[in-house]
Parts: sequence; structure tokens; C-alpha cells
Amino acid sequence: MIRLASRLTVLFAMVVLVLGSGAASAASAASAASASATYYLALGDSGAVGVQAGQGPTDEGYTDVLHAALKAEHPGLRLVKLGCPGETTTTMLKGGICAYRAGSQMDAALDFLKRHRGRVRYVTLSIGVNNVGCLLEGDLACGLKGVGSLLAELPQITGGLRAAGGDVPVYASMTYYDPGLASWVKGDRATAIASVPMLDAFNGVQRGAALASGFKVADVNAAFATHDFSTQVTTAQYGTVPLNVARICAWTSQCAQGDGHANAAGYRTIAGAFLRVVS
Repeated sequence: MIRLASRLTVLFAMVVLVLGSGAASAASAASAASASATYYLALGDSGAVGVQAGQGPTDEGYTDVLHAALKAEHPGLRLVKLGCPGETTTTMLKGGICAYRAGSQMDAALDFLKRHRGRVRYVTLSIGVNNVGCLLEGDLACGLKGVGSLLAELPQITGGLRAAGGDVPVYASMTYYDPGLASWVKGDRATAIASVPMLDAFNGVQRGAALASGFKVADVNAAFATHDFSTQVTTAQYGTVPLNVARICAWTSQCAQGDGHANAAGYRTIAGAFLRVVS
């Protein structure tokens, strides 16, 4: 009986040793995988988290589509989305809308870049449209204030991200499409036409801050054909309209619901614009 107990004890010890070794190997493999992971850091406002009309954040945003395309080339690439719906350049720097352990979205982004320095492959940014969104509602004073904060703060954001991340990541921001073009299908062609040069000025600020900090610029404005009033397109819902108007109606919810967020097709178009400059 004593011999049997002794043998059982030895057998039990061997089982524990094997199981323990297996668990240690699994933990070691997981640790190694984590250490070798690379990252795509997506920053900004509602566009960065794929918000769609009536749905809130989705997994159909341009960051999701772009990540899927980039992951085909870099299988270990992980998507980290820190975007915040409603974010302006001011709240991105100082906080106030979304909660981050580090403080603001910018603080969280800088912390992530520093902790994963050398392992972040891509950084994308879409921020600033909420600074001037009140212009669409006719509030000129609010719009001018927003432009002032955009001019002062956007370079702080792009420059700060580049300084924290170093030269390894590919950095990219974007020009914007023009929801104001939806006025065309409501009978207000003058407003639709006037909205384009206003957006050009906004995109000029975006492009300048991006290039000054070594960011590439995804030309979403061109992908949406914002300046093309000449090409005529026949649509089922709105009849014959300019190409730029047709694309705003097809790729956002502005014409149908008064919501300028892109839909799934629009986000795929935005992702394509980013992919062309980061790959």
C-alpha cells in the first residue's frame, strides 16, 4: 500500500510538472507574440471610430477597412482606436468629451507611442471638422473662433505625435469632403457652390499642418470629386445632379438625413485614399 501511494505521488508530481511546463510555454509564447506585435494607431473624431448616422461607432469605418488592407501585408498588425466622437482640436489636447486614463486623447496617444516606440507602423489622424461644424448652421462667429483654434492647435497635435513616435511610423491625415454640397438637392444651389471655397480654406490648414510635421495627406476631397460641378450624373432619388453632389448623397447621410457622417461606402472610399499614401 505504501509503495502504491509512493508511485501515485511520483505520478502526480510528473503530471504537475508537465502541465506547469505547458502553461509556462504558452505564457512565454503569448509574451513573445505581444512583444513582436506591431500597431496601427487611429486618432481623431467620429470618423476615426466609424460613426454612421443612427448607429454610432461601427467596425465599418475607414480605420477598420484600412487596417484590414494593411494587415494583409503585416499579419501581426493590431488596430488601436483612440478616436472620440465630437472631438475638436481643443478637446483632443485638453480632454472633456471622452474619458482616457492618461487624461486627453492626445495624452493617451503620446503615452502609447512612447511605450511602443519602434513598434507603431502607422498613425492616422482625422480632426478639426468639429471646430468649424457650426458654419454649416450659419453661425459665423462660432466658425471664426473654431478656425482660430484649428490654426493654433492642429500643428501642436501633428508635431507632438511626430516627436513622440519618431521616424518609424508612417503618419497620415486627410483632406475633407463637403457636406455643404447637399444643399443642391434641397434647391439651394448658391449655398452648395459657396461651400466649396470655404472647405478649400479648411483643407489648406489641414494640409499645411500635416506636411509641416512630416505627415502624408490622404486626398479624400479629391476622391469625393468636391470641385466637379461639370460632370452630370443621373441618380434614382435626386435626378440629374453634378458628380460632387451625387457622391455626397451616395457616400454620406447628409442628403437623406442631414447627417454628414460617411456611410460604409464612403468610409471605404476614405480608406482607399489613405491606402494610396501609406502603402
